[in-house]
Amino acid sequence: MRGAPARRGSFCCGVFALGRLLNLFVDICLLRAGPQQLPASPFLLWLTALLSLVSGALVIVNTFGSLAVAAMAQLVDMLLLLGLLRLSLLLFNRSARFLQAATALLGTSLLINLLAMPLQLLIQPDPSASFLAELGVLFYLAVVIWALVIIGHIFRCALEIRLIMGVAIALGYFLSVSALVQSLLPVT
Repeated sequence: MRGAPARRGSFCCGVFALGRLLNLFVDICLLRAGPQQLPASPFLLWLTALLSLVSGALVIVNTFGSLAVAAMAQLVDMLLLLGLLRLSLLLFNRSARFLQAATALLGTSLLINLLAMPLQLLIQPDPSASFLAELGVLFYLAVVIWALVIIGHIFRCALEIRLIMGVAIALGYFLSVSALVQSLLPVT
């Protein structure tokens, strides 16, 4: 019987830690915190990578017509973004920040994907078919723009540059990877 309270206590600590972590990702999305406030945990990096991969593939599955192709597109996107982060950190002599910055990119991507999922349900093949579909496209565009600001914020914190430079990096990356993925993988 003595073991039961300890397990209950560790469960509560785990839930508390998970809630604190979720709050940190939300604060990063709201530009109130930076990646440096996240724990430098390889496990957390892999967990956020897996969840971001799955959620991202679900968001773009309609674009690619199959979950396998959408997962491949999401994987290419994630690997290229992490590669850009690694290269940028090397160029700025800040390689030690990779784990936390990568976790921030993937964790905030997960939150953005969860926000985008219901918007995907509103968007129809012909967005001008209804007011609700047009509204869905508008909100989806706002989410994409905010995601670029979040990526810019993470690059700003990791590289110690101005936000506008971080957003420029994010926008350049977004345009490049979109063109690359669409040229490599079939879009429906």
